[in-house]
Amino acid sequence: MSKIITLFFSLLLSFSVFARSGKIELSGKVLNHSVKTIAITHLNNQELVSTELNADGSFSMSVRIEDGYYFLKYGRNSTFIYLYPKDDLSVKFDANHFKSSLVFSGQGSIRNNYLVEKEDTAAELTKDLEAFYKVDESAYYENIAKVKNLQSDLLSTYKVENFFKAEELKSLEYERLLSIQNYKSSYRFYIGGEVTPSAGFYGPVKAVDLDNKDDYRKQPYYRYLVNSVWSKRIEAAPDVDAMLKVLHKVKSQEVAISLINGFYSKISSKEKRAKDYLDLIKRVTTHRPFIEAAEKRYQEVLNASGLAKGDVSPEFDYESFKGGSVSLEDLKGKYVYIDVWATWCAPCIKQIPYLRELEKRYHDKNIVFVSISVDKEDVKDTWKQMIADKQLGGIQLFADKSFDSAFMDAFGVNSIPRFILINPEGKIVDPEAPRPSFDKTRLMLDELLN
Repeated sequence: MSKIITLFFSLLLSFSVFARSGKIELSGKVLNHSVKTIAITHLNNQELVSTELNADGSFSMSVRIEDGYYFLKYGRNSTFIYLYPKDDLSVKFDANHFKSSLVFSGQGSIRNNYLVEKEDTAAELTKDLEAFYKVDESAYYENIAKVKNLQSDLLSTYKVENFFKAEELKSLEYERLLSIQNYKSSYRFYIGGEVTPSAGFYGPVKAVDLDNKDDYRKQPYYRYLVNSVWSKRIEAAPDVDAMLKVLHKVKSQEVAISLINGFYSKISSKEKRAKDYLDLIKRVTTHRPFIEAAEKRYQEVLNASGLAKGDVSPEFDYESFKGGSVSLEDLKGKYVYIDVWATWCAPCIKQIPYLRELEKRYHDKNIVFVSISVDKEDVKDTWKQMIADKQLGGIQLFADKSFDSAFMDAFGVNSIPRFILINPEGKIVDPEAPRPSFDKTRLMLDELLN
């Protein structure tokens, strides 16, 4: 009898897996397209399927999938989608307004239109960075709970399938836990200060099982949470040997590979232990292209570290939104506060209102605000459209070779947003100036300009 029961459950499990694996169709149209391809990728960013757009921006593709969250990617823009076997989806969006213009139709569209609105809800609730992050622990808990609750309420207004509702409710909780885990780094990133949570603050995160392979594969925020927990444990280790010992405690090969890929981004001018992460990469992989890329990045960090306060700034001469070009030489005699950004960079967009406040605060002072886009050439129209739509002020420039531009290389710009301050004589005041949302930015500029 027990054998029959075992066989029954084996067949049931096999049927369940089979039923949630199958082919999907995705078609659509991209308005004002400049990028030639559109793709679906796994959560680890590995491409699942891609296709070239037709001359009119239309496309279609099909692929066999297992149900779950994926990325829809167009150029540097991406959004979460949830696919289920036999979905027959159509999507339409304007390349110049990727996030705000996404609309899905067809089989599977309801859950994906919910995901679009869900992201809008989060963006609205977190746009006031001080109100969201610069609060005590209990208020921060309330803020992230409000995000989760509003998104949960939003989910209840959509007639989605039960399987998706269950996965999404789990996702919302993982996102809340990730917000707890990353509170210190988020505070530093957006507010520019340090915060020391109490001993019990991370209690909910400590209770999470970090070895749930199914959720790591299917749940994006669980993946980010697990990576963040292990990354911080590795970062806390005193030297490369100790870092390696922590890495060896990771049971999942998939998690370990993801962490090793993440070490590359740690080789940064902002990371005091950049050399440790380079050495760690060399200790855990023999893949020459990856090692060579890491060594090249570290060399760029060393070159950039040669630029210090008081040094003469490298020059730039870039295309202006208003026509012609503007060089650093043209701006001599004034302080120059430079914002390096891109239209696809969400943290960059969050800084725009604060940059606008700085422009207003110092409009009659001896300072100019210069925004340099590192967007690729093929999305220049998107850059122009965003400047017009958001009525961006200051001097808007377009770098000639994106991150490979000479000015970016000189300053070692490999992540954005990045801010640089130069004095009226063309000398560097701060090669990594504080962000517009930081209180210390206003204090610094008040001292210089008043």
